[in-house]
Amino acid sequence: MSIGSNVNLKDRLIRKTVNKENNANKANNTSKANIVKTEDPPPYKSRSASTEGTKKATFYVKKDLLKRLYNFAYWERHNITEALNTILTDGLKGKNTENK
Repeated sequence: MSIGSNVNLKDRLIRKTVNKENNANKANNTSKANIVKTEDPPPYKSRSASTEGTKKATFYVKKDLLKRLYNFAYWERHNITEALNTILTDGLKGKNTENK
């Protein structure tokens, strides 16, 4: 707590509360410094099996095609990722997809 020039430090109550607060802050800082993590955090787990082994990408898609994708996902009881993967797999059958 910073004290402005207009505060009279001769007042005992102010002096006591300022000292208590400063002592509490010092105690908190020293106790926090002594804490050492002994375990690593658990590894990140994907939210669903459909995102396993995937990469996030951004594409521009026509609005009507996106609406059709959402409808397909709804009626086939897939999430959007599964529906898009199904459509891309079917659409790329028989196409040249060799590496460059």
